[in-house]
Amino acid sequence: MQFSRTPLKRSFLTNIAVISLVSIILAACGGGSSGGSTSTSSSSSASSCVPGSNTKLVRPAGPVKKVGWSQNALDGAWRFAEEASIKAAAQSHGYQLLPMNANNSDDQQVQDIQTLINEKPDFLLIDPHTEDGEANQVVAARKACIPVIIVDRDVNEQIDSPGRDFATFVGSDFQKQGVLAADALIEAMGGPSTKATIVELDGTTGSSPAILRGGGFNGELAAKAPGIQIVAEQTANFARATGQQVMATLIAQHPDIKGVFAHNDEMAIGAITALKAAGKKPGQDIKVVSIDGTKDATNLVLSGEEYAVVQSNPRLGQLVFDTMDKFIKGEDLQAWTVQPDKVFKKADGTAQAYLPDAF
Repeated sequence: MQFSRTPLKRSFLTNIAVISLVSIILAACGGGSSGGSTSTSSSSSASSCVPGSNTKLVRPAGPVKKVGWSQNALDGAWRFAEEASIKAAAQSHGYQLLPMNANNSDDQQVQDIQTLINEKPDFLLIDPHTEDGEANQVVAARKACIPVIIVDRDVNEQIDSPGRDFATFVGSDFQKQGVLAADALIEAMGGPSTKATIVELDGTTGSSPAILRGGGFNGELAAKAPGIQIVAEQTANFARATGQQVMATLIAQHPDIKGVFAHNDEMAIGAITALKAAGKKPGQDIKVVSIDGTKDATNLVLSGEEYAVVQSNPRLGQLVFDTMDKFIKGEDLQAWTVQPDKVFKKADGTAQAYLPDAF
């Protein structure tokens, strides 16, 4: 499937802007509180919550013991690292984790979340497959008096609101990652005045990283290097094998491209394999940039076949459970709890320094 290259804006950021504006207006009129930038100041206790009809985010009424964990997939280095991080942090914080794996299926994840709701955990963590696919299940958890934290990928915040339906979103700034990837590829290809063509390999359709990385990249490229044109953009579903297949087709259709942006490392690794099979020299005649920071991709940076990787740190566990503990203790949370990321290149030594910590 191919897509138009119009940058897509994150519904999350749009909502935050609206929330901020409303907060300013309320403050000017004497309404609201000094915690207007937080998402959880209006939450109530689960002890007074009526399952089935609850309309507010609740805090656990008693000690938290069971935590449900709905994972969207376990299919690569990034997901395995995230899963290990969540499990290790749950154990270190003394919680019983109830993990489920949806295997890249919205339908399966909807069933998984409902199963977890039926288990009546004290807290629920959800890493959604797509923004829309699991949004109604977040509402279902809220109605069942179960507080939720959204992890890694966001939900559609036209449906679910932080502070009403879930406590916070814990994850990276995908749009910024796209911007950083564009800056790296522009640099690799000779700077803002370069005139050349590239292709873009998209992640899972409808997922927040695919939407936001693409939007950030395309917007930055158009603004800073309009002479670099995206001649083809196609989904490869964040998968190495699919990335290889899609790249084989695209390089046959567009043999003169000078760059590739992949929304994750797995697709980039597959693309590099396809480029070499087509007689190209990745890193020399075609520059490649991707996002994640896996060990395999970092080694490709060090070998010169890939120019840079933008980190998307999968080790979210400690931040997730520290944030959850704050909420349990009564602290107000920001609507978005940001996991900071970096860029790794061979030229400045950052890739070599990062390699021992790569996953």
